[in-house]
Amino acid sequence: LSAPDAEKSYVYRDGAALQRSGQVDEAGLPLIYDKELIQAYWKKQGSALTQRWAEFLGYAIPFLTRVVTILVSGGSEELKNNGASLARDARLIFEKLGPTYVKLGQMMSVRPDVLPAEALAELKA
Repeated sequence: LSAPDAEKSYVYRDGAALQRSGQVDEAGLPLIYDKELIQAYWKKQGSALTQRWAEFLGYAIPFLTRVVTILVSGGSEELKNNGASLARDARLIFEKLGPTYVKLGQMMSVRPDVLPAEALAELKA
């Protein structure tokens, strides 16, 4: 994992960025952008990122397998018939995965151009 290079940090605009250079917060993240400190933070985390990916895939693969199975066995009509059930399952998965995924669900809940009505209703709940 490699952090991108950046010439300037825009987090603090009060002119005290130089005073914060090299300092980290209680979690170990730098107070201003510092590529080396960010990489050091993630190196200390060990397999946390890998574990999070495994958790995500543990929910996503069975869900997507179900979607593909429904689509292959019954076509788009059967997928539409199972829309409410799939939407409920997706919402539950988002809730299990935590606040970032809940926010993703909230953002998708206002996209009728992307999701069917059943999914929109479930995600708004």
